[in-house]
Amino acid sequence: MSSERKVTANRINGQKSNGPRTKTGKAKTSRNALQHGLAAIDHCQLTPSGEIARLAKAICGDDCDPALLAQAQVVARNEIVLRAIREQQVAVVERLRDPSAVALAEPDNRRQLVKARAAQADHAEKAIELLLPKVLEKYRDRLEPRDFDPTSYRYELVPLGVKVLLEEPDPEEEQRALDLARKQIEQEQRDEYEALEAAVPDLIRLERYERRAWSRQRRAIRELLKIKFTAQNAEAAPARGDEVCR
Repeated sequence: MSSERKVTANRINGQKSNGPRTKTGKAKTSRNALQHGLAAIDHCQLTPSGEIARLAKAICGDDCDPALLAQAQVVARNEIVLRAIREQQVAVVERLRDPSAVALAEPDNRRQLVKARAAQADHAEKAIELLLPKVLEKYRDRLEPRDFDPTSYRYELVPLGVKVLLEEPDPEEEQRALDLARKQIEQEQRDEYEALEAAVPDLIRLERYERRAWSRQRRAIRELLKIKFTAQNAEAAPARGDEVCR
């Protein structure tokens, strides 16, 4: 049996851990899921409110019923949420074309990413150091003597004169460099199948959000049709009454 002291302590701790009680506090904590993606997507300014209004107006047409317009705005908002989810589904796959990236649903790998980026930077620096003598020899006639003195650019990887030469437009050299860079990127990236396979955990999570959004959308559309049919029946009722009287 718990002692009075323990019961009092549990009651005090319970009062501290029940979450926010005010309207402002609840609104603030309701945004916590934003760090994970689409769980709190309604809080995001995904699109200007004007787009929701235009879509709602297109749904209503010439009907100016305020109740119908309000429900049409709900339908329009859900449609925009679904559109955002579809865009996110594409984005998570494209993001995982990078072989060092992992699905957002997987454990945090930021430390591994930093190490991978640092290794890439170190590899690039060594490649520049190996190629620099060849570049200096190639452009020897167009460079200043100071460009060959390592002490003149000790804080830079490449001498200023070489940078100036490389900035001069040369269509053939530029195209070869672009082709080489594109080929290297393609070799380092995952192909579409590998990226899709790596994105499965994120796509499963997004599929849950999509199911919920579609469920809300179906309810909103049913309510919209109910409001519209009720209004049509109310308009038709007096006309039928007049026919009976005649």
